[in-house]
Amino acid sequence: MQFNAHVEMSEFGFNTNAKAPGFADGHQWMHHVAPKNGKYFFREMLVKPFMGWLYAPFGDSFMLIGATGTGKSSLVEQITAHLNWPCITVSAHSRMEMPELTGYNLPVTDPVSGDLNTKFVDGPLTQAMRHGFVFVIDEYDALDPAVTVGLHAVTEGRPLVIAENNGEVIKPHPNFRFVACGNTAGQGDASGVYAGTMQQNLASLDRFRVLEVPYLDEADEVQTLISTLPMLPVDMAKNMVKVANSIRNQHKGLGGNYLSVTMSTRTLLRWGRISCGYTHQRASNPLQISLDESLLNRCDLVQKTAIRKIAESVFGGDWKAAV
Repeated sequence: MQFNAHVEMSEFGFNTNAKAPGFADGHQWMHHVAPKNGKYFFREMLVKPFMGWLYAPFGDSFMLIGATGTGKSSLVEQITAHLNWPCITVSAHSRMEMPELTGYNLPVTDPVSGDLNTKFVDGPLTQAMRHGFVFVIDEYDALDPAVTVGLHAVTEGRPLVIAENNGEVIKPHPNFRFVACGNTAGQGDASGVYAGTMQQNLASLDRFRVLEVPYLDEADEVQTLISTLPMLPVDMAKNMVKVANSIRNQHKGLGGNYLSVTMSTRTLLRWGRISCGYTHQRASNPLQISLDESLLNRCDLVQKTAIRKIAESVFGGDWKAAV
């Protein structure tokens, strides 16, 4: 599969006449191309460095780090979707082992003789390496460091040896790319809010370009909210974003207060969707009950009280009124 199409950079919302190489629509791996989200907001400060790496990795892999719900994996999926570039995303966990990524020998029955044999079946990583997909491993910092060490050859663009398949050597396709996403930079979680993350091997981290993905700017997040939920009043969306940013600031310990929870863009959109649903049903206090369902019901009493005070101070009289 070769680059044989061009994508106008204006598709990403930037005022530029530049074009980006991509793949023609309708190729054989289209089922691995993520669906486009027409409401997705592309940030130039993230798209340009990622695109620069995507087309000239020079033996590096790419790591996206940031707080929960900032849009790390969705950034990769939406960029590759606009380029018709196949992309496979896998969520990591602390007990993940190499065969989950590289593949297994599975029992198969010969249809003619009925004999039982074994056949090697590619895992998501080997499939991406063979065919030139973008491979995304989400929650990379939850992996056991021993597994990330086992990925050293892959993350620096060298062949992968599959011992389970008689020592097969898989040379990475020229279009293969390896992306890791995580809440930490692989140095452990000093805040204590990302349980299960681990400090990674320094040699593993040395194979990545690293880009931090922050939450959207206030105006951009308001625009994302109202474009996703056009029935949501603009003033209501602005106040929701103000609440979210106040929670985030206290999560960071700014202003002398501290919350162990935060409100991600994902949670903010959930709050907006649920609120619109309850408003349509003419429920009493839709803002309150939707905030409970989207965030507060997993908080302790102290944090519930603090966040409710934030919301009430931002919304004022609207907080206890049907919207």
